[in-house]
Order: sequence, then C-alpha cells, then structure tokens
Amino acid sequence: MKDNLNKICHNKKIVSFIMSFTVYVSLCFQGILKSYNMLSILLFITIFYFIYKIDYKHKYQKGIRMLSIVFSFILLIGRILYNFRYNPVYDSFYELFRIKNIVYFLGNFFLIYNVLSLVVPKIVNYKNDNKYKINHIFIISFLIILTCYIVYYIIYYPAIMTNDSLTELQMILNLQPITDHHTVIHILFMMIPFKFGHLFSNNINFCIGLISIIQITIMSLILAYSISFLYKRNVPKKILVFLLLYYALLPVNGFYSITMWKDIIFSCSIVLLTIECIKLVERKNNITLKNSYSFIIVSLLTVFTRNNAIYMYIILSIISIIIFRKQIKVIITIILIVFSSYIIIKGPVYKVFNINTSSSSEYIAIPLQQVGRMVYKDVKLTKYEKETINKLIPVKTLKEVYNPEIVDPIKFNKEYNIKEFEQNKFKYLKLWFNLCIKHPKIAVESYLISTLGYWYPGVEYWVTTAKIDPNELGIHNFSFVSSSFRNKFSKIMDNNLPIIGFFNCIGFCFWIIIIFAYITIKKKNKYMLYAYIPIFGIWVTMLLATPVFAEFRYIYSGYLCLPIFIGIPFFNKNNK
Repeated sequence: MKDNLNKICHNKKIVSFIMSFTVYVSLCFQGILKSYNMLSILLFITIFYFIYKIDYKHKYQKGIRMLSIVFSFILLIGRILYNFRYNPVYDSFYELFRIKNIVYFLGNFFLIYNVLSLVVPKIVNYKNDNKYKINHIFIISFLIILTCYIVYYIIYYPAIMTNDSLTELQMILNLQPITDHHTVIHILFMMIPFKFGHLFSNNINFCIGLISIIQITIMSLILAYSISFLYKRNVPKKILVFLLLYYALLPVNGFYSITMWKDIIFSCSIVLLTIECIKLVERKNNITLKNSYSFIIVSLLTVFTRNNAIYMYIILSIISIIIFRKQIKVIITIILIVFSSYIIIKGPVYKVFNINTSSSSEYIAIPLQQVGRMVYKDVKLTKYEKETINKLIPVKTLKEVYNPEIVDPIKFNKEYNIKEFEQNKFKYLKLWFNLCIKHPKIAVESYLISTLGYWYPGVEYWVTTAKIDPNELGIHNFSFVSSSFRNKFSKIMDNNLPIIGFFNCIGFCFWIIIIFAYITIKKKNKYMLYAYIPIFGIWVTMLLATPVFAEFRYIYSGYLCLPIFIGIPFFNKNNK
C-alpha cells in the first residue's frame, strides 16, 4: 500500500514537472519571461508547486479539459492573426504548425487547465447557507457608486465627448437633421435635459453637465439595484462587497458614466434585461402578463437604445418560447407587444417625423473587410470582378485604404458609392459569396481578424478618450477644472494600473462569462442559462457584423452584467 502511494506521488511529480516546464518554456517563447533569469527560475518553482498541489479527483475534468483546449487554441490562433494582420504576403495559418507554436499551445493548455481545476470545483461545491443582514443595501450601494463617479464628473466636467457625441449634439442644436444612426431615444435622452438646462442658462457647459449628472445618477441607480438584487438572493457578503467595488472603482465605469454615448444607456438596459430574465426563470411556472410588465418595458428600452439589439431580441424570443412553452400564450403575447411596438415606431412613426434609418454599410462591414483583404493580398480578380468592385469603390483605392482593424476607411471614403450597393444588393452579395468560395483561407482569415478582439484577450485597442474638441461645433466656452491634473489622471488610468488592464479586454471578459456559464450548468441551475441569452445575443451580433475588430463600448454591457453572472452560482437554493 505504501509502495503504491509512493509510486503515485512519484508519477505526479514527473507529470507536474513536465507541465511546469512546458508552461515555463511557453512563457519564455512569448517574451513574458526571460530564460536563465533568477526571478523566472523562482517563478518556475512556484508554477511547479502550484501544479503539484492541484487535486484532479473531481467530476468536472471533461468540461474543464474542453474549456482549456478551446481557450488555448484561441490564444494561439489569436496571437498569430494579431501579429500578421498587416502582413499582405504571409499565410497566417501556416504558423499553426510550427513547433514553437505547438509548445505555446501546450503551455497555455496546462496553465489554464490547472487554474480551472483549482477554481471551478470550489465554486461549484460551495454551499451557500450563510444568511446576513445589511440595512439599506440599495441606498448604501447607490451612494458609494455615485460618489466614485462624481469624482470623474468633477475632473472631466462637463462630459467626455467623442465625434459621435458631437454629432448627436449637432442634432440637438438643429445643425443637422435627426437620424436613427445614433438612436432617437438616446438623442431624446440628451435633448430633454439639454433644453431644460437652456431655460436657466445659455452656457452650453451647464446644459451638457446636466446631461452628465442625469446619466451618472441613472447608471448608479441601476448598478445599485443589481447589487440589491444579488443581496436578496443571499450572495455571500464578501463576494457582494467585491462586486460593489467592481462597479464603483473600476476606472472604465467611471469614465463611461460621463461619456455621451448611446452604448452606456444600452448597456444599463441589458443589465436590467438580464435581471428580468432571472425573474422570469424564478417564476417560470407562474408567468402572467401582469407580473411581466417590467420585462416588456425593459425589452422595449433595450431594442430602441441600439439598432442591432433587435437581432439579439429575436434570439431571446425564440429561446423564450422553447424554455417557457408551458406558458406559451403569455410569452407569445409579450413578444408580440415588443415587436409590434418596434415595427410601428420604426416604420410609420419615424416616417411622420422624417427620421432616416441607418444605411446598409452598417451591416456589411465583414463582407467589405473580406473583399478588402483579398485586394490587399493581391488575389487575381477577373475582369468582371474588377469592374463590379470599381463601381462600388476603385480597386486601387480599396487596397490603399484597407485597414484590418476597422471598416471606416472604406465606409467613409469619398470614393465609396453606397447608392450603387443599395441599388444592386443581390449582385454585390453574390460577388462577395463567389470571392469567398474562390479564396476561402483569406475570407476566414479576414473574418477572424475583423472579430479578433471579441474572443482573443491579447488585443490592444482604445477603450475611452478624455479628449474633446469643442471647436468642431464652434463652441469656445468649455471650461475644465484643471487641464494638467486631468491629463495626469488620464495617463494613470489609461491601462497603466496593475491587473486593471485585464478588465479592459473584451475577450478576457467573455472567457469569464463562459466559465461562469459552465459553473451555472454544473450547479444544476440550467434554466439560469436563460439569463445569459441577452449578452450572448449581443456578442453574436457583433461577431456577425462588427465594424471594428475590438470596440470596447459595443460590448460594454458584458462588463456591467459580469457581477450578475458571478453571483448566479451563489444564489441560495432556499431563496424564492
């Protein structure tokens, strides 16, 4: 018996050493560690000790192994595509079979597998029997979050604004016609407080500042409500405090609380929709129209605050019918109310007020990028293909302006003829399809690069900006508290804080969401996966039609919903 125990222990040491050494070499290949450096040798010993202490005797090995393989492959293919995205000659997929990258894959696999083997069983097996009482949890959470966001308001008064923000402001000032590109509901959200503020002061700073303070208040109320929601379901106190601090102290939340974008209000609406989905699951055997009013209102808010949200809601509706088929009449009624309201407002109502909708360029970003990369890589085009593309945009121009990270240089190029596409959609879609069949490797490569930031954690791309150019509107009376202090504060917060940079990475956020979705399944709360549908629906729509390969604000809703997903596995089973 003793000999068998020693043999097992000896074998585990060998396996742990092999895994540790592979992880170490992989980190060296990536440039994260320097070989033969004393600090890196100490880290190797630490990795070995960590792996050796992992207990693999749990029933989640198959799922964890699968997740580890997927994540490791994502790290490998993502790194290759990111490094070669501007290379017009090299075949990115050839890199997959290099020995160096195989070691890189194995090292990541062993590291991820061991980390998940440590964390997942502890969360799944956690028994949440503790009950505690915090008086006025909603008010306390609201005041903490609000206080933290007010700091950003003071530093960046009256608001953080970008070109999109200035465009909406021009619509409010009647300097250009209102369109639904930035969603009418968000223009109204800005217009009402702006016009109200104008009754008391002609100072545009005051009017914009009023919009900011309203947005800060609404965001703080919604996030405080989500903390209160988790508290009522008995999420452990330590986790609840961490989630509250996540909302209050994470820099991007502070920056976005005063940024004039529709994406902020939309992300808050997704938080509310996620909570409503959980409530629907909790009363799955007793769903009535009366107790679903809040679900309907939040649904309408969501589909009107961003144009592509309707596609997410179609996915949510289909899954709702499947999951709640025993309550099919009520569910169908809810869906009909939402879609009929959407069609009526987006159709006849918009026509009455002469509101134009978005152009097709917003939905063909991926095809434009795929054809652009083919031209960028000098594929052989037939005479017909060249002539057809030239009518849309000159092939020479397409090659010059193509940017693998963003479709805007094509979409907003003065030589790009959107009317040609609108009049001949079928012809151009057929051309795109045929080119993808002829050049499948480039088509796949382009698609993966165009969506890279949404699944690969190693992408570096801008998250927020503190720059504002009021001269674009001819406005010269903006005043800031302290320009030098503001610039120093921005430099400190702009991805320079330890660990915080991970939270600015879309891919990393969705890894965590996927891990907690798996944990939710293993906790036997399979119905609770319904709460993940809104955010996964948004993620899928971005993967199908994103104009930018890693636009943080487009998927900011995932970050705001993350505390809810973390809290779900800790819901007390005895709680209603």
